[in-house]
Amino acid sequence: MKSMKAVFLYSAAITLPVAAHAQDQGKQADLNEIIVTAQKRSQSIHDVGIAITSLSGEELQKSKATDVSAVAAQIPGVVATTSSNLPAFTMRGIGMNDFASNFDAPIALYVDEVYRSKPYMASVPFFDIDHVEALKGPQGTTFGRNSTGGSVNFYTNAPTFTNEGAINAQIDNYGRARVDGFVNIKLSSELALRGSYYIAQGSGGPYRNLYTGKRFGGPNQFAGRIQALWEHNNTTIRLVGYGFRDKSELTPYKAPGIYNADGSLCPQLFNNAILQHADACLKFPVNPGPGTEGQREPNGKRNFAADFPWKANNRALGGYLRIEQEAGPLTITSLTSYDTFRRDQNEDSDASIFVSANTLLYSNIHQFSQELRATGQFGPLRVLVGGYYEHDSIRSAESANLAQNTIVLLPPFAPRLASAFRQKVRSLAIYTNNELELTDKLSFIFGLRYTSDRISVDGATFLGADDPTGASHTITPVIPVDAIDGKRTDGTTSFRGQINFKATPDHLFYASVSRGFRSGGYSVPFGGAISTFAPEQLTAYEVGSKSRFLDRTIDLNLAAFYYDYRDIQATVNDPASPLVAVTRNIGKSRTYGFEGDLTWRPDPSLTLRLGATYLDAKYNKTDATIQTYNGLIPLKGKRPINTPKWSFQGYLQKSFPISDSLELTGSTDVRFVGDRFLSVTNQTFDAAPSYWVQNARLAIGDPDGSWEIALWGKNIWNKTYLTYLNNVSFFRIQIYGEPASYGLSGTIKF
Repeated sequence: MKSMKAVFLYSAAITLPVAAHAQDQGKQADLNEIIVTAQKRSQSIHDVGIAITSLSGEELQKSKATDVSAVAAQIPGVVATTSSNLPAFTMRGIGMNDFASNFDAPIALYVDEVYRSKPYMASVPFFDIDHVEALKGPQGTTFGRNSTGGSVNFYTNAPTFTNEGAINAQIDNYGRARVDGFVNIKLSSELALRGSYYIAQGSGGPYRNLYTGKRFGGPNQFAGRIQALWEHNNTTIRLVGYGFRDKSELTPYKAPGIYNADGSLCPQLFNNAILQHADACLKFPVNPGPGTEGQREPNGKRNFAADFPWKANNRALGGYLRIEQEAGPLTITSLTSYDTFRRDQNEDSDASIFVSANTLLYSNIHQFSQELRATGQFGPLRVLVGGYYEHDSIRSAESANLAQNTIVLLPPFAPRLASAFRQKVRSLAIYTNNELELTDKLSFIFGLRYTSDRISVDGATFLGADDPTGASHTITPVIPVDAIDGKRTDGTTSFRGQINFKATPDHLFYASVSRGFRSGGYSVPFGGAISTFAPEQLTAYEVGSKSRFLDRTIDLNLAAFYYDYRDIQATVNDPASPLVAVTRNIGKSRTYGFEGDLTWRPDPSLTLRLGATYLDAKYNKTDATIQTYNGLIPLKGKRPINTPKWSFQGYLQKSFPISDSLELTGSTDVRFVGDRFLSVTNQTFDAAPSYWVQNARLAIGDPDGSWEIALWGKNIWNKTYLTYLNNVSFFRIQIYGEPASYGLSGTIKF
């Protein structure tokens, strides 16, 4: 392994931090010109007064970024969390720490501008991608659903009027293999088709289940997408359909014990020593089985012992119809979509060899959306007006079997904490975003959105029998805990105001104020008290600049911002629901922040990117007190989750011509994330240490990109780092980033 690391370091030549702010998307007017559509028209990224990160599909392909975590690693000021296979972005400290299936995330996710309402819908892998645009700050005046803290938009490759295709394949040191690619066919001068596919398979993985003695973590995924594009005169129609199946082994939890033999909490919990010594404390004061087997969590971050390991049986199906019509000075766009996702997973929540928290997670969502907007220019005024409708219906059944749990003593005839409910969401919105050119250097942007969200829920929480039946694992209620048949409607106005000053063609300065919101909802924890929570609201103030130097070989982007975040929705341990966490409003926070990133590309053979983010955040107006292992803790003055004071990124790529038909390319990227808390109460046992991760790649191929073979490594120093932590009332969950992996990949284009 040391020799392989040396190869990567040699190919990289130097270790540097990353900001993936400006990638070649195949649309460049010159070497460093990046075209984005953040305001629903094509613009240079340097002319848009919004903090945007744009990643090309080529970079995502080379960095093996097919999931939320890998994509987040490329974006300054962004981290990703995944609990219960619910991937979600946290952007500038705004995110969610929930494992419930019925909430929308504060960072909205789109695929081809189609909103994916629930976080688990983001578990569909990203493949055949043209580019990604990550927009920071409240969104909603230009398209789609309203969002509190930002949006991440994945744009897939549309059919082109050429006959072409590609195959990408890779295999790593854990025996995990992946193949993806596309075939594009030109049927006529007006009609083209494109088919794309993604297959990931593997037996075993980077983890080991000591209870079974087998390797764990193998993928088993199939995804496909088929498209048709028709262009005639002033009309463009794009029809897309996709499907996905996932039977993978999911990332396991570490669940170190928290007890002494007398039932008290152990001291290693309070000083967080269990991060280094997972076996320091007992999982159960009274062992559910004979002897001492299963009493302690195995040491080694990649080892676990579980009788009900984490497994998916998920399916998704959907598609959309996009119609664009040029009508005089206007462009009218209609986007109609329908998506379904069935989430069927099991997990060993306390990672034990006993039936002490064996959990079944089932939800089935059907989502329909319709968007209609018009854009145009009338003299110095650019106008965008649109309307949005979205309806989703979700059926959920979740339960945890505690039959052998000696801490929570449930009756043998009702050993399951359970919930079952149906939720319906109807969202209606109208919005407008307009830019007025006051002079050739000065412009003013004003946007407005009104949203009405109606949410209804009908369901119950209870102690249930151990009789899961049918596809949804329905549990027979035995002892009722709580029930609800409720409805709420939240209506609000969000806005954006901004001034842009283009001092020279290479220097843009901007100042903006914007507001976003996320509607209220219902928290239905299995076996717990049902609660309702109000909408949250974020007002963002930002100033920034985008500058280019040295014949546009250097791009420098700077932004400073202040966030006023009110009625924050967070998942916490609440005395009203002593066993399972609930979501509630916890008050107000404020955040001061600064971001900077620099890209230097003096010629096509060399690219250097550096980025840094600083966050100073705290809950400043709240009377909330949260239950912890230390008792009730007031939140005032505490730091929000996943808000490290400092984070850094960097990327370096250098190509060396060997001959006219052969080129060697070495690259490396580095990410540093500072100390942070993964729970709002900021106790010692909530803390996550800082970490840095480096990846590297060495490739040889044709300079025209027709073929390539690469040797690559991810997390090449095998760093151990926490991505998620949950201090449940009677056990603890820790999720770690993936260990070092190495492999070979190849690409052929035809």
